[in-house]
Amino acid sequence: MKVKTKVFKSFLKKALMVNEQQISECILNFGPEGLKINSNDAPKQARSMSWLKRESFIDYNEYGNVGMNDLENVTKVLDRFDKTIELKKEGNLLTMSGESDGRKKSVDIELIAETFLDTDTGAPNLEFKETFQVSANHLKDILKDVAMNKDATLTFTTKEKVVEVSNTGKYKFLNTINAPTCKGGVKVTFGQQFMNAVANLDGMLEISIRDDYPVKIMEKLETSVITLIVAPRVSDDSKPSKKEEPKEEEGDDTETD
Repeated sequence: MKVKTKVFKSFLKKALMVNEQQISECILNFGPEGLKINSNDAPKQARSMSWLKRESFIDYNEYGNVGMNDLENVTKVLDRFDKTIELKKEGNLLTMSGESDGRKKSVDIELIAETFLDTDTGAPNLEFKETFQVSANHLKDILKDVAMNKDATLTFTTKEKVVEVSNTGKYKFLNTINAPTCKGGVKVTFGQQFMNAVANLDGMLEISIRDDYPVKIMEKLETSVITLIVAPRVSDDSKPSKKEEPKEEEGDDTETD
């Protein structure tokens, strides 16, 4: 199985997220449609349901489930190769081979049995009230404003045809996103988890939100589809009492802070 190094690495970095939300171990499913990742981060505050399309590979093999850990370093291993890499699975080893500076090289990576990994693959059943689009570059510029403050939260507030993004902290920015599809009336707040999840995205994003509810961020490219779910920051004042607490939606395994 062969794939362009840049395509494979970019997909993994986006799907695995960064910092506290980085997925360090999961099952890579090389199925009929391509490579799919369906996994939570360790704190279960963010989830990745991502797909690298079969046609993105130069040659493709349906290896099925491949359990891996230490995924941060696996992505760094890809830096040791030039334009293309070949992936070969034999027993409990995944071998990557290719060229570096014109010289052939390969590396064997030990795989992990599925029984030793968290294999929760149930997709959360979520319903949203507003969906809008924003480029990753525009969103990153907003997040740079937020990052001027320590431990800041950011709040999305929808109004008619716009989304306002505000933040807490000493430097309180207000950014506006044009959103022709929005009707207004939704407000939801997120913490650092949101920033960790979207850090490596670089395409046009579709963001779906609802009051005090997980957000869905989707990036669709010719080679891949990245879908990330991130839990909201809910204040104690906004949480319902035990008597009023709503029932969990079936399949919704996304937790709040």
